Amino acid sequence: MPAEGAAVHGIRPVPDTGAEGPAWSEPRHYRVGPVPITLNCDVPGVIREFHACYHRYEIDLPPPDAFRVEVMSRRSRRSLRKYHHILGNGEQLFVTRRPDEIMPHVEWAINSLVARFLPGYLSIHASCVARAGRGVIFPAEPGRGKSTLAAGLLAAGWSYLSDEFALFDLRTGLLVPYPKALCVKAGSFAALEALGLPLQGAPVHHKRYKGRVAIVDPFAIRGDVVAGPCPLTAVIFPRYVEGAAPRLEPISRARAIFELTRVSFNFPKYRARGFELLADAVAEAECFELTAGELQATVRLLDAALATEPATGRQTG
Repeated sequence: MPAEGAAVHGIRPVPDTGAEGPAWSEPRHYRVGPVPITLNCDVPGVIREFHACYHRYEIDLPPPDAFRVEVMSRRSRRSLRKYHHILGNGEQLFVTRRPDEIMPHVEWAINSLVARFLPGYLSIHASCVARAGRGVIFPAEPGRGKSTLAAGLLAAGWSYLSDEFALFDLRTGLLVPYPKALCVKAGSFAALEALGLPLQGAPVHHKRYKGRVAIVDPFAIRGDVVAGPCPLTAVIFPRYVEGAAPRLEPISRARAIFELTRVSFNFPKYRARGFELLADAVAEAECFELTAGELQATVRLLDAALATEPATGRQTG
């Protein structure tokens, strides 16, 4: 029998708050940056953990444009096994039998809806941080270490926009924060704890294709961790190579723009406007490829390389 308060299947129980506490069985509504969310979940441990990460963004009324995420647990008539169905805007996105996969799948469902349907923003698959009001993005396909890099830089004092999306406001061209919870793979736990990231005691889940992960509230790092809207000043394409000495290699802005279109979720929707926005955003940015090795050494390299104002006109397109 697990001890009271122990993590079970990755879901750490939250004590009941009594009759006057929140009604965990009812839908909850949030606006995280520009992203409106309504979560309806019949697994109380999951909705409580989600609320623990996002309670700062809770709103009273459901936004008319909300992305609706539902978790419905049903038993198979044939096997009597319980399955958890995760739906986004009424469409079934995932099914799992594992309770420790529900929370990551809820996050995954929200990400899917943001990538497909969020209006008004050009979205790039990238982690996104800032330093002194200057935005830095790490665009890459899954498995390139985007979230680990972002978490390491936050532990070193940088500010946070997102670990999954670089969102460019189509009106202003600025990067805007979407401060979702960080999803950190187990292979990075030790390195991030060595940098001071507060992972001790965080519930551990299982995410399909990634294995064990921790979902971390960025405000657990520090109270002022989230950046405001900011201009883009560096584009860094990361690639993790175990045991490699970290290094930055400059690339042209033209190549950076081309690569950004390849990892954009909605570039085909905007095309000419999106290309114009990227060209304007990258015009004053430094552009690099990063070979990322040991995390502390990589963070030190980025700290030193981006400590000064970017040199306008250093690269040619």
